[in-house]
Amino acid sequence: MAFFGRKRPLKIRTQFFLLTALISVAGLLLVSLASWKLIEDQLEARMARTAMAIARSVAQIPDVQRHVGRPGGSDVVQPIAEAIREETGVEFIVVFDMSDRRYSHPLPERIGLQAVGGDHGPVLERGEAYISRAIGSMGPSMRAIVPIVHEGRQVGGVSVGILLNDIDEALDRLVLSLLAMLLPGLAVSLAGSAFLAWNIKRSTWGLEPHEIARLLRERESMLDSIKEGIIAVDGEGRLTLINGAARRLLGVKEGALGEPVDAFIPNTRLPSVLKSGLAELDQEQNVLGARLMTNRIPLLHRGHVVGAIASFRDMTEMRRLAGEITGVRLYLEALRVQNHEFRNKLQAISGLIQLGEAARALDFIAETFSPASSPDAAVTRRIRNPAVGGILLGKLGRCRELAVTLEIDEESYCRDTKSLDSQALVVIIGNLLENAIEAVASLPSERRQVRFTIFDESKRILIAVSDRGEGIAPEAEGRLFEKGYSTKSGPLARGYGLYNVKNLVEACRGEISYHSVVGGGTEWIVNLPQTQEEVDGSARH
Repeated sequence: MAFFGRKRPLKIRTQFFLLTALISVAGLLLVSLASWKLIEDQLEARMARTAMAIARSVAQIPDVQRHVGRPGGSDVVQPIAEAIREETGVEFIVVFDMSDRRYSHPLPERIGLQAVGGDHGPVLERGEAYISRAIGSMGPSMRAIVPIVHEGRQVGGVSVGILLNDIDEALDRLVLSLLAMLLPGLAVSLAGSAFLAWNIKRSTWGLEPHEIARLLRERESMLDSIKEGIIAVDGEGRLTLINGAARRLLGVKEGALGEPVDAFIPNTRLPSVLKSGLAELDQEQNVLGARLMTNRIPLLHRGHVVGAIASFRDMTEMRRLAGEITGVRLYLEALRVQNHEFRNKLQAISGLIQLGEAARALDFIAETFSPASSPDAAVTRRIRNPAVGGILLGKLGRCRELAVTLEIDEESYCRDTKSLDSQALVVIIGNLLENAIEAVASLPSERRQVRFTIFDESKRILIAVSDRGEGIAPEAEGRLFEKGYSTKSGPLARGYGLYNVKNLVEACRGEISYHSVVGGGTEWIVNLPQTQEEVDGSARH
């Protein structure tokens, strides 16, 4: 065909129309051929049964039985056979005797002659009744041949024939009728093919297959080049799209498409987005021990939610940078407090010297700069993590301003580790210390005491913060970690500190607990895995 030499491929609409039209035509042709064969077989079987019935009827006529084989018998048999032939419409009825001589024939001049066809042997030799095909004096025909018996003795036979040309003509008429009925079906099929091709073209937004393939390649390349992880689900929460970054962050292997998203992200909120139809932007999420910043957006079609898409990015690098910045800020805050304290101490020393109290001034200087008595020196010596050291120095300065005693256990130790998020440690320690400081800030001086301990050993980090405040009321214990809930009132009531601490401890696969006595103070204990390998192993478990 001409279009085989085309450089540009046929349009998808044309391809679909030609393909469906070809399938429709081929199907109708197969149906026609099968129907033609079935009709042919049934027509021949029906005509054979008709011929056999006529032959048996003729063989049972008494006058035919008595006159076959007798001289002048054709004068009786011929009128009977011709009358039946004209009434039934068969091509010929030939009655013959045991010598195979004719006693009836549509052509009277052939009466008395030997029958032609050579298929009378079984009926003459064995007295059988059967259907035969043979070429007689009138041409190819299908014959029903039965014996004629008179008084218990076979005297001849009768052959009722239908010309095969007549069968073919009848079959041709039936086939033409069948085709006349199939043509409207073919027209409907072609119209359906045209509609299907148009609908497919519309469904693909007018794009050809090569254009769709190019767009898919571009989309895959674009998605894999994005550092953010992207996943999409259908209306039933099954994974329909995932890029390379998402596979790496979530540890998803090949063959995940079509599976429920819950199987890969146990704490995903995509099913909630599918139900609510509301977007969730800039949400933090813990996945396999990693903190992710996630955006979840529902996909709408004609006002109905048909899926959802989520984009997320690992916050580890951002948190590391934030931790370094936070450490610098905390050190600056500590330096500001120390600068204020040293200015006051220098003024005190200057006053003692002016008063002539040189000895007391020396004692004051020695006490001020004694390493053994300086909490700041203990922090610098024992706390090797810059972010943790910075938050402790800042809280020491704040406690001095509020006249609160912050006691740091002499055995405390924390190394500079990169396997655990320092920013998480800063948030946990900072919130627990701030809550403890606020709990005792308004109490008498003898109760303004806060104790802090941190141990880094056996691949675990243990943090303990205790105070001598009023403790936690029983009615508040069940709501301490709720977002927005606070036991304080006024400007100090925020309700996010313990909520954030709880989330961070869970993100690190750690544990948090507390013991409180009303009127006797509260102690908080946090137990964290020190290495990222433990965090990942716990997440997999």
